[in-house]
Amino acid sequence: MKRHRFISCLFAVRPRGSVVVVVLVTLLFASLLLTRLIETSSTDLLIAMRVADRDRLRADAYGAMETTLAALVDFRTIDGGLYAPVQGWGDPLTYAGYTPREGVTVAVAFEDESAKLSLPRINLDTLNTLLVQLGLSVPDAARVADAMFVWMRTGHIAAETATSATVYERQDPPSQPPYRSLRSFDEVADIAVAKDFFYDADGQPKQLLADFIAAVSLYQFNSTNLNSANPTVLAATGWDTTQTGSLQKYLATPVSATKTRPYIRTLAEARRQVGNAPGRNLGAQIQLLRITVTARQGAAQLKVSTLVTWAGQAAFPASLAATAASAAGATNQRTTASNNTQAQTAAANSNTLRYPYTVLELSETSLPDPPPPPDAPAA
Repeated sequence: MKRHRFISCLFAVRPRGSVVVVVLVTLLFASLLLTRLIETSSTDLLIAMRVADRDRLRADAYGAMETTLAALVDFRTIDGGLYAPVQGWGDPLTYAGYTPREGVTVAVAFEDESAKLSLPRINLDTLNTLLVQLGLSVPDAARVADAMFVWMRTGHIAAETATSATVYERQDPPSQPPYRSLRSFDEVADIAVAKDFFYDADGQPKQLLADFIAAVSLYQFNSTNLNSANPTVLAATGWDTTQTGSLQKYLATPVSATKTRPYIRTLAEARRQVGNAPGRNLGAQIQLLRITVTARQGAAQLKVSTLVTWAGQAAFPASLAATAASAAGATNQRTTASNNTQAQTAAANSNTLRYPYTVLELSETSLPDPPPPPDAPAA
């Protein structure tokens, strides 16, 4: 009887042990699947985190940008214009008393686009001289300048067949120059003769293209700012090395009374330092300014860059077709528009937020994490 009870108990225990084994095996597979899921979704989680960080930093970056613009308007109102950061607006956030939220750092940088030569307003002699300053021989500079003017100017007569408009007519398919200033520096790759100097045989840009981009602007404005123009730009306008050196020395030498570097306000003021230098398309005010705001929080970074002008001092040149269409449309609609001009003006005044500046470009960039220093230990 006892033997039968022992056998019954033995068989009763075995199923319980099997259940434990099954549960353990199930937990093992579940943990493996969960680990695999975490590994595969880590990238998606990281992307989602970066997007959330970028969205949070956007308000910080744009708030700092608006604060910077407001500070610049103060200086323009008080001093009558913007000349150089040494005027006092080099640190606009401190000037405005701006404090970013906890854990966020904000940096502001400036680039004077009007320190360059305005490509839509450049003349053939200045372009020729600039190319010589950038390293081309006099004959090569003349050919490149001629080819670019065929591309950019209607009515320009080419000096040779290789740079004329007939070159484009013989292409497959045939084409013609746009007869307007460059809207992108990538267009240089399509300009006959010029492309051979700006690009190598493999289609890669040469140093000449980078130097050219640093010296000219695609935007149209009246004068180049002498406070920030580099020697190459000044030499292209006809200044000699002595005049350029004298101006650079004057702008770099702090005033003994204030211990700050000076800046010039007019062309006449510059001539008092350098003599009777050429003044065609030269001035002392910033007409086109690029402002870059970088907001950081931990590893997350967002850079907002904007190109601004004031009072219509700069603009992107319209295409020849757009200009013609605009003129034709204005002629056809002049009679009809005159009947409701006052009503439209009143509506615009009531619905439009009139900033004292005009934004010509606006871009956002989510910066990658900075690389670790060379001596940092591996993670």
